[in-house]
Amino acid sequence: MCERTEAPRRGIALLLAIAITAVVGLCTLALWRTSAGSSRALVLERARTRAAALASDGMSRALQQVSAGAWRDLATPGTDRPIDSARAGRGLWHAALGRPTWSTLLVRVRSETASGARFVPATHEDRFLIPLLAAIELPSAAITGERPWSSPLGAIVDVPPPTLRERVCRGDIVPVASRTAARGGAPRIADLAALDADTVTRPLIGSYRLAHARLNSPLRVTGIVALDSGLVVGADLHVTGVLLVRGSVHPAGGQLDVIGAVVAGDSLGGSSGLGNGDRVRYDACAIRRAVDLVTRPAHSATWTRMSLF
Repeated sequence: MCERTEAPRRGIALLLAIAITAVVGLCTLALWRTSAGSSRALVLERARTRAAALASDGMSRALQQVSAGAWRDLATPGTDRPIDSARAGRGLWHAALGRPTWSTLLVRVRSETASGARFVPATHEDRFLIPLLAAIELPSAAITGERPWSSPLGAIVDVPPPTLRERVCRGDIVPVASRTAARGGAPRIADLAALDADTVTRPLIGSYRLAHARLNSPLRVTGIVALDSGLVVGADLHVTGVLLVRGSVHPAGGQLDVIGAVVAGDSLGGSSGLGNGDRVRYDACAIRRAVDLVTRPAHSATWTRMSLF
């Protein structure tokens, strides 16, 4: 009789032992999984921090290149190029520079490093949006003055039909041959490098301030030629870009040949004029390249950050 009673009890005890063992096993497994998950999260967080540090270092180097003028190779909006990359330990980063619009730059730095977790690299991307500030407005006419220009029959002022590239350079501008506007000229002509045309024997590229109001020696410049007074064209002057004069332009025997635009401020109350054989052809791309010479990245910028695993 006792043996019959003990057998069911032993069965119940065995079932309880199995159930308790299963519960303990499940709890142990849960604790192990929690601990493993915490360890994995800690590993990934450390990897994310390393990736962010790599991207930050890369951004510092990329911004130095922007300040040094690396962006000037991006001649039109929608263009970009890689500017730097480096390896550091088990990680690496790549920096690229783009020009979304004429007046903005985008620096993008992407880093990647081993996370310590199988098949899970840590990646990080920083983006820096930089405004570009031009020292002068883009001229919208071949010749601009505070008063109408005088132009003899022998002078040519032309706005040719745009090529595909020229259409991109013009953007929203609809250029005209001649326009009157408020006093023009670069606002900080004095900051440009002084140039004595009598000492120049070869074509120049850059932005210059003429040292004398009368040009007595031939001069050829790709970029900007500016003068804080009027200009007397006594020798041939060829400009691919922009000619900026605070005063008025006066012909005096030399030929004026401009591919781009001429802006006169007529600051002394006179008016500008062209001579026989002078030629001004509007070219927005030449103007854009010239204006880029006196354009600088702004001090302020906005940035966004994105981190992925």
